[in-house]
Amino acid sequence: MMSRITFLAAIAVLILVGWSAALPANKERYLNELDLVDDDGTMDTALINYLFTKQIVKRLRNQMDIGDLQRKRTYWKQCAFNAVSCF
Repeated sequence: MMSRITFLAAIAVLILVGWSAALPANKERYLNELDLVDDDGTMDTALINYLFTKQIVKRLRNQMDIGDLQRKRTYWKQCAFNAVSCF
């Protein structure tokens, strides 16, 4: 019984190592598919990529504004309770 558990654990470790070794290749493939701006190694390209990424991150952060969502939710709860207060 103990040898069976050891054997299965060894197989699981080998599968995990093989799977994790393949991840960087997939990461490179995904990054190459994005092709935001052709990377020719110039400073202009690096600056454009930086600004574009900064803009995307800013938009994602704005979408995560929970306070605004809670304020709207409270407003609509109030409207559902008392329709006169909304108009």
